[in-house]
Amino acid sequence: MASSNPAGRDSDLYAAVQDIQAGYWMEMRQVLARTGSWPQWTSRTQVLGIVAAQANVVELWLKEEPGSLAARVMYARVATERVLQAHRRQWARDSQKAQDLEKLVARARDACHRAGEGNPDDSVPWICRLALAETDTTGRYPEHHVAPPPHEYLLPHGPWGLLGEVHRRDQFNREAWHRMSQALQAHPGPAGRQAVATDFARWTASFAPPDSPLLLLPIYARVQEHRERRDRGAEVMLNLLWTREDTTRAVTQAFEGWFQKCDPATSSQLDLNYLAYALARGGFAQWATEVFDAIGDFATPAPWQYDARHPADQWRKAFEEDRVACLRSHPRHTGKHP
Repeated sequence: MASSNPAGRDSDLYAAVQDIQAGYWMEMRQVLARTGSWPQWTSRTQVLGIVAAQANVVELWLKEEPGSLAARVMYARVATERVLQAHRRQWARDSQKAQDLEKLVARARDACHRAGEGNPDDSVPWICRLALAETDTTGRYPEHHVAPPPHEYLLPHGPWGLLGEVHRRDQFNREAWHRMSQALQAHPGPAGRQAVATDFARWTASFAPPDSPLLLLPIYARVQEHRERRDRGAEVMLNLLWTREDTTRAVTQAFEGWFQKCDPATSSQLDLNYLAYALARGGFAQWATEVFDAIGDFATPAPWQYDARHPADQWRKAFEEDRVACLRSHPRHTGKHP
């Protein structure tokens, strides 16, 4: 049975998540000390920040070790995640909660500044600042509304300078470009949210490295379009969406350019699930079988929760139905991944 685990295949990260949920921070510190690359640092701090935002373990860590650079970065993660969660709960629509939200934003921006001072080569404090741009509904911060690169007329104003700061430290950082897409969609202007998502995804994929997970950004945009059409009741058009020439081209590029070169053990489980979803719907059953094998037991709610066949809380049914259908079509495939 498919299950959702925020740590994915990362057993060290899983142990740290369990420790945080029990109210402790020592395992988190040890796991971060053993983290050996910037992409892994980014993904681990993101997962830990989401979990730790529900408790005060990072604050306890900072109190015990106020000079810890890792603790500062984790506090920036936690403070940013709390702003994002409050924004999703629409605190800005309530006058009292709006004041609380402003306090959370100020706290997060200060935490990002402090983390960046102590870690000038670390992209995470800048990623956190980039994430905060999504919540700037009043246009209060000029850094969130910068003109796009020259000659990119289809792209709106947004936090381009913050993306540039991340890119200088960690080129084509997966989270940063997803955060940028979310920020642009939050303030799309007359073009509309879907058009902005599609244009940004195509632009990014046009120059991303051939083995980059950013090749999946057009698939994320397609899933969003699928979701919006489903919500409008245009279910009869959903299958056509996945067989369009531009969608087929994007799916092929993601599979051949990224999946066939990636290591599932270190790849985003969300990326694997999005790719399997797109392949299954686009009629690429054999390729989808390979991706389902790579996913194993590490399914994620999205994008399966957007499936029109089942309610959102029955996303596992959608996952299992597609996996079984693809395996029946190609029971003896010999893909790269065992």
